[in-house]
Amino acid sequence: MIGITAKKKLRDLQSKKNQSIHFMPSLIRKLFHKSEASKDGLTQPQREAVVDLLNYCMYADNLIFLAEDRLITDTVAKFNWDSKVPFDQFDVRSIGNARNARENQGYSDQFLASIRDRLSTAAVKGQALDLCQELFVADGARSEEEEAVLQNLRELLE
Repeated sequence: MIGITAKKKLRDLQSKKNQSIHFMPSLIRKLFHKSEASKDGLTQPQREAVVDLLNYCMYADNLIFLAEDRLITDTVAKFNWDSKVPFDQFDVRSIGNARNARENQGYSDQFLASIRDRLSTAAVKGQALDLCQELFVADGARSEEEEAVLQNLRELLE
């Protein structure tokens, strides 16, 4: 026969066990919950639009430099990239779209309009333009093609 104090201890242990069971989902949510306001201040569509725009700019003069690719990589490293959209897979598709846009004016208009719409705010459009300017001088000089693309982007995004 179990004594009264033993029953009380058993109940206390069960109570603590139940508290820890209820605590675990809360702990898991805290560990794995992504806050709505990301540290980079961007939405995932805005991040993707910036990458699309930078890839488009990288192909502006049909010369690809390691410094340009590094600028894109460094920019993305500062983003809180959504883990449901692996960057490597997105980047392959983005590069393909950027190359198609450089070769086909009709597609280019659609691609750039999509970028403009996804950037959505004047502040993010300004940040994207600044990054394009950095990319254009990353290789040491701005070409005539890059200058023309930058002018077109200013008109599109401002």
